[in-house]
This record gives sequence, C-alpha cells and structure tokens, in this order.
Amino acid sequence: MQYSKKILVVDDQPEVANQIASYVRALGYMPIVVNSVEEAISNFDPNLYGLIISDVIMPGKNGFDLVRFIKNEHPQIPVALISGYFDKQMMDLQRVFNIDQIYRKPVFLKTVKKIIESALAAG
Repeated sequence: MQYSKKILVVDDQPEVANQIASYVRALGYMPIVVNSVEEAISNFDPNLYGLIISDVIMPGKNGFDLVRFIKNEHPQIPVALISGYFDKQMMDLQRVFNIDQIYRKPVFLKTVKKIIESALAAG
C-alpha cells in the first residue's frame, strides 16, 4: 500500500465507521467512510484505495460480498474484515475467500495500526 492512497472504511454503524476512521487519521492516513457494501462497490476506484477495512455483517450485501468483488476485480488491494462474531467458521471463510486479515470487534487503535502495518508489509 502506498502512503498516498486512501483507506476505505466500510461499516453500517456510522459511529463504528467514524471511530475506525479517527484511528486511521491518527496514524497519518486518509480514511474514506461508507456505510454499506453497495456504496463501497458503486464508488470504488482501485487507483484511490490502498486498503479496505470492512465489517462483515451488514444489511444487504455483506463483507464477504465486498471481498469477492475486490479479489475478483482488484486482487492486489488488501482487505481486512472486522466482525463482532468470530468463530471457527469465520476462520474457515477467511481461507475460502482469501481474506488478507480478519479481526474481532471492538477494534482499537492498536488493531488498526496492525492492519495497516500488515498491508504495508504485504504490498
């Protein structure tokens, strides 16, 4: 991920999305917040984003739908999913969907820093 690229934050709960965005800003990056997968996909520009951080469970399309879109169209862009529901099935889905990173909610500054550092190391 290049430093000049933005980080797309996707969560249907605006307060959660805005909190993650504040962590991203505190770490020196520019977040763009959307509140649905549909909005993320319809406005997606692969030249703009260097990383996507998305919730899993949302109304309509979910985080796995977003991963499928990104990995099919732009596999070079890392995706980190966050979820309040984390179990063995979630880990199995991580392998099936080729998800770069997956973390349990709530997400704090330390976790967002780890997500960004992992994306930078991979890119």
